[in-house]
Amino acid sequence: MTNKESNLDKWLKKNVNQVTDLKNSKPEKKSTFRKFFKKNTNSKGVKLIFLGGLNEVGKNMMAIEYKQDIIIIDMGLLFPSEDMLGVDYIVSDTTYLEKNKEKIRGVLITHGHLDHIGGISYMAPKLDNPKFYSLKLTNGLITKQLKEKKLQKHVKVIDVKPREKFKLGVFDITFFRVNHSIPDSCGIAINTPEGLIVHTGDFKFDATPADGVQADYDFIKKLGEQGVTVLMSDSTNSTKPGKAISEKIVGDSLEDIINNTDGRIIIACFSSLIGRMQQIIDAAKKNNRKIFVSGRSMTNNIEIAYKLGYLKYPKGMIQKLKSSGNESHKSNALILTTGSQGESLSALTRMAFNDHPHLKIIKSDTVVFSSSPIVGNERAVTAVLNEIVKTGAKVITNSNMDVHTTGHGYVEDLKSMLEYIKPKHFIPVHGEYYHRAAHKDLAINSNIPEKNIHLLENGEIVELTDQKVYKSKQTVPSEYVLVDNQTHKLSTIANHIVSERQAMSLNGVIVINVVLKKKDMKPQRIYTQSHGFIYMHETKKLLGIINKEAENVFKLGVKSKGKKPETYEIEKAIKQHIDKIITKKIQRRPLIVPLVTLI
Repeated sequence: MTNKESNLDKWLKKNVNQVTDLKNSKPEKKSTFRKFFKKNTNSKGVKLIFLGGLNEVGKNMMAIEYKQDIIIIDMGLLFPSEDMLGVDYIVSDTTYLEKNKEKIRGVLITHGHLDHIGGISYMAPKLDNPKFYSLKLTNGLITKQLKEKKLQKHVKVIDVKPREKFKLGVFDITFFRVNHSIPDSCGIAINTPEGLIVHTGDFKFDATPADGVQADYDFIKKLGEQGVTVLMSDSTNSTKPGKAISEKIVGDSLEDIINNTDGRIIIACFSSLIGRMQQIIDAAKKNNRKIFVSGRSMTNNIEIAYKLGYLKYPKGMIQKLKSSGNESHKSNALILTTGSQGESLSALTRMAFNDHPHLKIIKSDTVVFSSSPIVGNERAVTAVLNEIVKTGAKVITNSNMDVHTTGHGYVEDLKSMLEYIKPKHFIPVHGEYYHRAAHKDLAINSNIPEKNIHLLENGEIVELTDQKVYKSKQTVPSEYVLVDNQTHKLSTIANHIVSERQAMSLNGVIVINVVLKKKDMKPQRIYTQSHGFIYMHETKKLLGIINKEAENVFKLGVKSKGKKPETYEIEKAIKQHIDKIITKKIQRRPLIVPLVTLI
């Protein structure tokens, strides 16, 4: 008997009752048996399913599947671009996972940034609230998010430790430490029936990290010695040569500012930079400065980190800005705030535009941006900078002093990871296409054969079968799923609403009112209105042309499924025709809204 036959025999024994029931069912159910048999014998390999984090910096999420077991890595969100009006966040499409949720054994989270945990409260209920596994601080941040959505009783969050081995389905899992811009950041090693898979998470190598905890070099090198079938590695800074500066250098710069500045200091940074906050706290303590915190996420994260032991400071040293009274106006005050990215409702932006209820920036202040603008946020950050400079306050940014460093490795870090791991196959993840293409070139220079490097798109799958690794012909849905700020619920339908908002914001809206006689569906009256439409001398004339062209739609005839066209068919025909006419005449595309009334 061949090996294949013995495997089949084992499978039949294991599923004998279910198979017998299907075989003995009525003739019309024979096809069900064939589908069942085919489904459970064909997919023998491991599938790497990419749901987010490719062609974008954000909404990181993927799944690994083997027969009846699925594990998920990360469940993040993406912040919308400026033109995605009214959208709060974007998350990954979970259609495939929803259809296979009975297979999900757990979710592994690499670290606590929103682009890795921000989608949990939206997606977990759709997947029957699977268990989440990560390190203590990450789980503390996840728990806070779940409490805000009243999900903490439904979702179980489990603490794991670096190098601790545990099993989910057929997968043997070990988290290992890496350096990033938030404590408890990890990569994940996953032993599968088709070989060892390693996911780095977001990482860099820092000899002097802010929290004093280095990456686990020994474990990473040991993985390489074991033989790694597939490595998935962070590509965010793959185009930047050299090494990123250490957090110690940033800490020294901030300490220098705090030591040598007379007057109040305002420092804006990401609320997740727990290690940097400790550096600021230590320098403030030496200089007898009190710290006042502004911004909801900053306040929450400091409370969580303090409670879990990741931040240490004397009682009473840190207070909320809103309850500080006149203390925050004194020259020894240090304000720690959100808003480093110019977010419109953030604490720093409101301070800059003199709209903050508890603080006004004055000439004697020093404002430090301990951050760099994320791509797409440059204009917003510049607007805030301009307003702060107008007050006469001194501004310090990363362009004139080392007050920020990245959490993502530059070229030398990425090369080191490739050399330590020595993977047979490599998949660059986390980044735009050009980031990942640059990472591919680094891998080729690290002696990984080009044919073994896979540049993928969201929705694509890599399969590991019988020592072979290849891109599957199968794909899964990977649409943008939007969280709209009107409902705070998930929607794929919202895509067309965003398009309509964009059209209105750029070129206004034209409303075509058509009154039809119900008996013969002939137009009795057509009149057009415009709102937000760019004024021109010819506007009246153009609206007249639109009226006539709307009437022409009826002369040309409206395609209909029935004898008489339905209202929606008429509106669609008018919209398509008028859109072409307006585009041709004025090279603009306002939102066209036909309204048909029957009398």
